[in-house]
Amino acid sequence: MINRLETSLLQAGKILDSIKIDYALLGGLAANLYRRDTRATQDVDLAVRASPGDVTRIANAFEQAGWTTQLRTSKAETLRLSHDDLARVDLLVAGTEFEEAAIDRAVKLTIDGNELAIVTPEDLIVYKLIAGRGHDYEAVAAIIDAGHEVDVSHVTGWLEQFGMAERWPRALEEARRLAEAG
Repeated sequence: MINRLETSLLQAGKILDSIKIDYALLGGLAANLYRRDTRATQDVDLAVRASPGDVTRIANAFEQAGWTTQLRTSKAETLRLSHDDLARVDLLVAGTEFEEAAIDRAVKLTIDGNELAIVTPEDLIVYKLIAGRGHDYEAVAAIIDAGHEVDVSHVTGWLEQFGMAERWPRALEEARRLAEAG
């Protein structure tokens, strides 16, 4: 049975596909797909490749499908989508070379017969370590602990470009602790 998060993801993917917008799943829902034990998450996070004109087009497409849209521009441009019957969806507009590359590198995933894009484990790790919150480190540790092959040079290269190289050793230490506790 498909839950609210998956239904929201599928609807968002269909709308973005219909207007030819590239996107990739990231955030907690993506992390759950790469870890052994899932963790509760309340929303769907998608990175989207969009020009300023595309953001308006995206908002219009979602509004026509019954969603409420709110543009947020704190650290990054985000289009927050709400629907009475579905989970919240946040569309994070790609604004850096890394975010563009993460969408390009996304892998395909099939949910209920629908093909969707998801960021690679490496790119999700970079996203999580840039955010740097406690639960982000826990998610990275869980992804590493799940045994995915991780291109360490890809992760560390991007972290170095963002001036956050010290976050990788901390993530490895968290993964070691998780493995010992497991």
